[in-house]
Amino acid sequence: MLIRVRYKDGRIDLIPSQQLNELIVMNEIEQFERSAGWVVVGEDPVRSTLRGRYVGPERRR
Repeated sequence: MLIRVRYKDGRIDLIPSQQLNELIVMNEIEQFERSAGWVVVGEDPVRSTLRGRYVGPERRR
């Protein structure tokens, strides 16, 4: 499946869905398109299996 992405320099491209997480983690893209519209990386909720573990105080009890 191909996903439309917008790079930080404004270019728009179609990439394989397997590549999306890598580009998000590498901070290469500014937005990507879902069926509901454009997602802004860093503002909208984004899942990523490549993200590092949470670093901070334990909030669960």
